[in-house]
Amino acid sequence: MSQVEVDDYLTEQKRLINELSSIENQDYKTKTEKLKELIQITRPLVVAGYYPNIKLNDLSSFIRKEILDKYKITYNNSGDYYALFQDDEKHLEKSNLTSRSRQKISSPLAIEKRTGDKVVDLLKEAQMSGATMPDNYDYHIYLEKIIDVSNETIKQAESLIRKLGHAFYFVEIFDRVIPNKRDLQEEIQNTTGKRQKELEELYTYYHESKKVIQDIESGIGSTNDKIDELNETLSTQKFISKQIDERSKITFLEKWNCIVANISIGVSAIAKKLGINKKHITNNIRPKENPVTGNKNMHHDYIDWFRHIQVVSPSGEKFVFDAKNYFDQQIERGKLNVPFQPMILKNCEIE
Repeated sequence: MSQVEVDDYLTEQKRLINELSSIENQDYKTKTEKLKELIQITRPLVVAGYYPNIKLNDLSSFIRKEILDKYKITYNNSGDYYALFQDDEKHLEKSNLTSRSRQKISSPLAIEKRTGDKVVDLLKEAQMSGATMPDNYDYHIYLEKIIDVSNETIKQAESLIRKLGHAFYFVEIFDRVIPNKRDLQEEIQNTTGKRQKELEELYTYYHESKKVIQDIESGIGSTNDKIDELNETLSTQKFISKQIDERSKITFLEKWNCIVANISIGVSAIAKKLGINKKHITNNIRPKENPVTGNKNMHHDYIDWFRHIQVVSPSGEKFVFDAKNYFDQQIERGKLNVPFQPMILKNCEIE
């Protein structure tokens, strides 16, 4: 976003703030429409990185704290206000799954599921709900600290991305518009008045932008090894996430077995064994594409990576083992082009 565009947005933003202030005591509908316009004008400024350390998902909180509260503009601080924003524009405190806000996640039991038995209904409601862990619970503290570290890492990385993006864009445009810097220097020396001052300021900002790029690159250093290390970590994280995610009822290897299993076994029998709905097999596992969404079922692409694992000793003894955890982990590594880990057999059973 150019400085001219920024100035235009800021002018329009100021106008809307003044109008909202002037209609403080007018009808709710009028104020809502003006607030929607304010959001539309402020969003591009946030996306362009005009406000330091403000991300898109901070937009709702930023407008509330830095504009409405600052200019004493009142608006219903409830779901009505946050309904004006997209999901990715709502700050973390509005998410039930964020750090520091998991006081209670409770859903009333649907009427059709109520039995009339208070004890049973209370327990069924608790089965669907959850509450925060005790503050002094060591594992709670540890997991919250992971969130803090992750959030800070994200904040720093996004800040560097914004600075690099702004600097690269300005340098690219400057080089395109003024390819010959010697001519520019001569023009600055031979020009007077406002144009000379503006050219000097822009040329200084050009050098500052190049220095920003150089400082960030030198601070990070070589990225080749770092990217490989991060891919190693990411593949492990993805594997662990799938292991602890209660929604992942079946592993990739089970999906694979489901696809290649002899159809004479029957979909119902396979579904019963895996503990899933047979429609899930029919619609989401066996077809190469989901018949409803048309999305490609990626696990079909990975089937060729697998072979039946059977180890035969020199004496002819055959060994088989459960390799699904190994396979699942290698899939996550393979998706990130991280080399497969060697397979180490710890426990084998004679077939």
